[in-house]
Order: sequence, then structure tokens, then C-alpha cells
Amino acid sequence: MPINSYFEWICQQREALPQLSHASNIISKFNSNLKPREKEALDQLIPKYIGYLEAMLGITSYDRESVESKVDCLNEYYNFMHNHDFDRIFSAQGKFRPTILEEFLFLLFKDYVENIKIREDEDDVLSSGAVKAYSNLYFKAKNFRNFIKSPEIGVNEKDQDYAIYRSFDISINNAQPIKIRIPAIAIEAKTYIDKTMLDSIIATAEKIKSGNPHTRFIAVAERYDVSFAVDPAYSRIDQIYVLRKTMRKSEWMDIDKDVVWKMFNDSIKHLERPWSDIETRIIEEGVII
Repeated sequence: MPINSYFEWICQQREALPQLSHASNIISKFNSNLKPREKEALDQLIPKYIGYLEAMLGITSYDRESVESKVDCLNEYYNFMHNHDFDRIFSAQGKFRPTILEEFLFLLFKDYVENIKIREDEDDVLSSGAVKAYSNLYFKAKNFRNFIKSPEIGVNEKDQDYAIYRSFDISINNAQPIKIRIPAIAIEAKTYIDKTMLDSIIATAEKIKSGNPHTRFIAVAERYDVSFAVDPAYSRIDQIYVLRKTMRKSEWMDIDKDVVWKMFNDSIKHLERPWSDIETRIIEEGVII
């Protein structure tokens, strides 16, 4: 099949599912002025990506076997890129590799979210994917008189690589409503986490959970590159999952199925358990927080 036909197929999938961030990255690169080596690599990668995405979309359940099958697809795609040295061809600034994990998270949770929407979401307020998530609101006014007569509200947001969230419209004084997006699950997705990244993730967790203390805030990384003397337990990060179970400069390892399943299952448990219903939590679990 001609490469243009492959590309058209990717564009169709991206139009149907705007959350496909890696597909969007491929489209952007395809339409840009690539160096000859980059164009050759992209022409090799596009058919492989189509096979990967078709396989992922073909898995429509979210039991353990299905999750592990999705990890198999992911590893095959990652390994193809690794074996062809594509990380050296496409610069880190283009976020080519990071969008693979971001998109995988959407595909991993996609069918669960669709099931919840059918069961619970009559008003169509639930969404998933990358989002500018609400962290806090504040009052603003042009001057003291304006503060007395007609103050306005502003909203601070933080970019999240993946979230399961619902939208609200808020306003005061009959002003134009502002749409905010509150995550129930918020995920920072990284190729690796070093100390600077960890500090940034910790700061983001603090802000997101100040907006909704019931948000489960986690970080997901292929590798970890922080001193073992640094313990993130003091922070408001709920968990960090290291998918390759290895440090940044260690030898190449596959994404670990058990880690992905634990991350997915822990997230689902959080969504399904009581939050502020203290009585139910005492009866069912014997715990309050």
C-alpha cells in the first residue's frame, strides 16, 4: 500500500479519536519538512504503527488478559523503534517517543471509560485523555470598586498527560460560565524520571489534589533515575509506577505486564471504592482515609 494511503488511515483514526496523541505527532511530522533520514524512518514506522493501533483498538475488554495483550502490542512497537535506533533520529524536543506512552494510557483505559459512560454518564460529562486539569480558583477585579460591585473568578490549570475527568461550568454574578475539568485519575507520563522531573511532579500533585483531594495522582515512567535516598512518600503523589522496572541507563527491558496491570487495577479500585462516604468505607473496609 502507498505510504499516502497509510497516512490517510492514520488521519481518519485521529479524527475519530482526537486523544490519539502519538497519531497526532506522526501526522505533524509527516506534514513537516523532514530531513531525508527522518523521512525514511517515518515511512518505515507508519505501517508498523498502523498494525499496532489496529491491534490495540481490536482489544475491547479490560480484564487482565486483555491488558497484558495490550502490553504485548506496546512492547512490539517500542522494540521496533529501539531496534531501528529511532530515538536518535527523532529529537527529544519533538516529543515523538513520549507520546507513545501518553497514547497507550488512553488506549489502556478507553474501554473501561466507555463502559462507565454507558452505565453512569447520562449527562455526558465524563471524558479521558490529555487535559488542562483544574487546580484552584481565585477572585480577581480591576480595582477595589470592581471587587465590591462585580468581582470575577479565575481558574488555574495544570497540563496532565492523561486523566479521567468530568467537566463543570462555574460562574458568579451571572458572568459567562467558565469550564473546569476535575480529574478523578491524573497521570504524569514520562520516558524517565530524574530528580528535576520528580520535583515538578510533586509540585503538580500538590496543586491537583488541592483542587480535588479525591483525585488519585500517579506518575508512570518507563525508567527511573532518582537517587534511592530520595523518598517521594512525603509528597502527595499516590504512586510511581516504573514500567521497565529499571534505571535510566540500565540495559533494555520490556514493559512489565505485572506493573501495568497493577497500575490499571489500582486506578480502577480507586474509582470504584467509596470516597467521602465514611460510613460505607468503615463497613466495607474498616478504614476512613
